[in-house]
Amino acid sequence: MVKYSKWFISLMLIASFAIRVDASEWKLIEDEGNVRFIGALEGAAFRGRFDIFSAMIDFDPTNPKAGKIVGEVTMNSADSGDAEYDAYLMEPDWFNPENFPNSRFESERIEALDDGTYAAHGQLTIVGISQPITMIFKFEASKAQAKFSGSFEVKRLLFGIGWDATNWIADEVGVQIELKLQQ
Repeated sequence: MVKYSKWFISLMLIASFAIRVDASEWKLIEDEGNVRFIGALEGAAFRGRFDIFSAMIDFDPTNPKAGKIVGEVTMNSADSGDAEYDAYLMEPDWFNPENFPNSRFESERIEALDDGTYAAHGQLTIVGISQPITMIFKFEASKAQAKFSGSFEVKRLLFGIGWDATNWIADEVGVQIELKLQQ
């Protein structure tokens, strides 16, 4: 009978560990986040956001290498607050949402950095073109909720987005992500 009890206790410990590993899967809390973009138009900041986006985050700060991040934005949900600029973004030589409705980031590996942040190395696909990027992010978890804050820079010309001239619109576009998550 004693052997059975030790075996049962061992099995329960293994099961509780398995539950903790699964607990690293986080779900986006609706209407509690944003995906913004910031560029320069004639030297002045040009800001906007994507109103429709999704995220799948499987992350445990104690084991970042086992993590996975996938994020998607719906391109025709871009909103800069200026109808004329938004119309340009929907044109075929810009976001071309008719042929490429979504943009996607998928991590290939995640590493912890010395300053307490993390780097997600992966592929960003926009208008059917994939390029490697690194997203630096913070992950703050407490109980069954977490806050994810990330950013990366996109060189739009690498994706063939927009006009070749950079004197009117800069090549570099910053992307900032703020998400609230729950288990």
